[in-house]
Amino acid sequence: MAGRPSGFKTAAARAQYCALYDESIAQSPFPVEESDILTSFGTTHVLTAGDATMPPLVALHAMGFGSTMWLPLLPSLTPTHCVRMLDAVGGANKSMATGVIASAEDVVTWIDVVLDRLAIGHCQVVGASIGAWMAANYAMARPDRVARLALLAPAGMVGALRTKWLVTMTVKSAIRPTPAKTEWLLDTLVKETTRPRLRADPWRPIAQQFVVGMTHIRRNMRELRPGIRCSIDRLAASDIPVLILVPRDETGHDGPTMVRRYTQQLPSARVELVDNANHLIFIDRTDIVCDELRKFLAS
Repeated sequence: MAGRPSGFKTAAARAQYCALYDESIAQSPFPVEESDILTSFGTTHVLTAGDATMPPLVALHAMGFGSTMWLPLLPSLTPTHCVRMLDAVGGANKSMATGVIASAEDVVTWIDVVLDRLAIGHCQVVGASIGAWMAANYAMARPDRVARLALLAPAGMVGALRTKWLVTMTVKSAIRPTPAKTEWLLDTLVKETTRPRLRADPWRPIAQQFVVGMTHIRRNMRELRPGIRCSIDRLAASDIPVLILVPRDETGHDGPTMVRRYTQQLPSARVELVDNANHLIFIDRTDIVCDELRKFLAS
């Protein structure tokens, strides 16, 4: 049976999460507009920043994060793009699920509807972690709609996640999660020297969304999970320019091995190994990520 779609376990937990979400928006360096789009999987919450006449950039967040993870990066994105940040249905964010996104085909159907409702025909796409997996699958299914594709610390795609880390993450986030367990998990996803940044603005309310969301979300076991493998042959055969930023010190992967595999399977892509970066590369090396995205997306 499909079971209930994911959602917050209590109204109080959702309210706590939304308060942190709103605090993140209040700290945004650029004005942000919020809207909701109805799809067959539920209501998708969308953040929009930048001049509407600029080329559209669609951003797909990492698991456990909402679209607010992109807000500290806006100074590098909004000068050249209208940025549309989508809260993935089924995640811990402001979207409200009524169905289950359980496959790559579901992801494509969901994004198609959202882009159609936003009147976006052709766009650039950036994704982080499982959002990178979603972005890559969408680009392969709809190469006519994706102009450029940027993937930040893609999860799983050309190699399985380390079993020990995957089991630990599952135990910490799924079996009787507590704020302390979830905060420990979050700390393992960044470099030790970066952890103080999680407790300081602008990342503090964004990190706390992760803690509240992953602690209090009710999961449907059919939904997408980190580490889902996908063939990227169709991406290699397409004309879509691709940028892939791989953290050298990735918790769930061996960074240099991932770079070698991406380079072999996507010889036309620009693949960069980023030093002093763990899985949440957009927090560990915000400077590098912003610089690389600015150059790549403006090409």
